[in-house]
Amino acid sequence: MTINPNSSSSLPNGTGIITSLTLSMVFHAILIVSVGHANETHYPEFNWDSVPIAFHFGKSQGLLTEEEAKFVASRANFVCLEKGHAIQSHGSTEAGIEAEAKQLKALNPKMKVIFYWNTFLDYSMYDAHQEYARHPEWWLKTNRGELDRKKGRLMRYDLSRADVRGWWTNVAANAVVAGSCDGVFMDALPQITSPANRKLWGDEKFDAVQQGLQDLVQETRQAIGEDGLIVFNGIRSTPGRHLGFDFPQADAAMIEHFGHFHSASKETMLQDLLAMQKAAKAGKIVVLKSWPGFSFTDEESMRKPLAEKRKMAQENLTFPLACFLAAAEKNCYFIYNWGYRLENGCLEWYPEFDKRLGEPLEEMSRDGWKLSREYQHASVWVDLQSKEANIVWR
Repeated sequence: MTINPNSSSSLPNGTGIITSLTLSMVFHAILIVSVGHANETHYPEFNWDSVPIAFHFGKSQGLLTEEEAKFVASRANFVCLEKGHAIQSHGSTEAGIEAEAKQLKALNPKMKVIFYWNTFLDYSMYDAHQEYARHPEWWLKTNRGELDRKKGRLMRYDLSRADVRGWWTNVAANAVVAGSCDGVFMDALPQITSPANRKLWGDEKFDAVQQGLQDLVQETRQAIGEDGLIVFNGIRSTPGRHLGFDFPQADAAMIEHFGHFHSASKETMLQDLLAMQKAAKAGKIVVLKSWPGFSFTDEESMRKPLAEKRKMAQENLTFPLACFLAAAEKNCYFIYNWGYRLENGCLEWYPEFDKRLGEPLEEMSRDGWKLSREYQHASVWVDLQSKEANIVWR
């Protein structure tokens, strides 16, 4: 981890006769916007002083050290704690995240801590796994009657069943209502909604699971209350598929694969940035997770010394950061690392994160694949086609 003690703490236009129908539509649009902003009282506190940063990580060995916890608490108001966090010292994900939430919120009472709770995949590092394991009727099966396992290992939840959803939302409520967390991270939604599952499960089960997912989001809202944050994964564009903010009951979404994996083309990056902009303008939170040109799945890169990975990350930061700044709106956050565990650069910090940014002075300008924007203290330019970018700080 790189900690600089001297760095600042931060956290188609048209005209026509206005009919009564048009007035009604305008009224409802204003109402929707007003309600969205009114509901932001439970959002993390946001400002444009510097690049708005969020954290998303897990540390298996134990809680964050005092130094690590102070570092996180002084630089962000928004953190998601991953599965397996502090499991080696606390025995389960639930216990580890609860203890960490208390530690971080003691240091920063404004901190919003999000409980990672996969919506589809059974991970054994949760106490909740024991209950799931006792109910084979909850295990999702293919249309051939075989267990549906991811990569032959992880079993999947049959969300078409009300009892599965009841079990799932009870875990979420224990973390948020009875516990110290402020919301729940609903992971793997693109896996659930993948059209490829229709052939795997059959039409009837596929449709039932999709309805079950919609029900689950609404039931989660009922379980954790209006002040609990629902964050889902996520907005994603690939060459054959685009997912936007498709769950209006949720407060926030992650764009998990920006500029990497199957989302690295100019077309998919632009779709993701426009989706971030649209969702944030509608009053939602969006977290853009970007990558330094390599990831935890790259065996060759992972064999490199940490110092070399840090150097590569610093050299590759400008492009994803410029993309983010070109499209960011209020309640948008930036994450930049190469994985999900603490050792994957999750607490790395870069000089650009300490520079003054200030509020945007204009909307994003677009000329083909070139994007630009002015902030009070920065000029941003990026070319999605050539993957060149420049940020002039002033």
